[in-house]
Amino acid sequence: MDKKTTAIIAFVIVVFGVYFSSLRYDSQTLAQIKKIDNETKQKQLTINEKSHDLEKKLQLVKSHETQNHKKTATISSSSNSHCVGADFVELFNEQSAEFEKILSTKHVNKMP
Repeated sequence: MDKKTTAIIAFVIVVFGVYFSSLRYDSQTLAQIKKIDNETKQKQLTINEKSHDLEKKLQLVKSHETQNHKKTATISSSSNSHCVGADFVELFNEQSAEFEKILSTKHVNKMP
């Protein structure tokens, strides 16, 4: 073999080496992306489950609130002031606002 043929064979081997090296790198990158995607989906599932639980709790709180309002309408205002303190009402309002804030920011079912 002359030098020209040897140079062409060496060039082809180098090109294939670079090509296969890039394929290996791409497959490793793709595997990392899939792993991150699976982790993200799992986290999103957890977030959706927690937000669903919070929605249920908020609905329970709201139903109890409406029941309490119905009951207080039949009871005189003087007895009501002794049953429910201002601190309880403030705490309830803060909790309701916090639940609504959490629920309004969650519920992302599709990732980009």
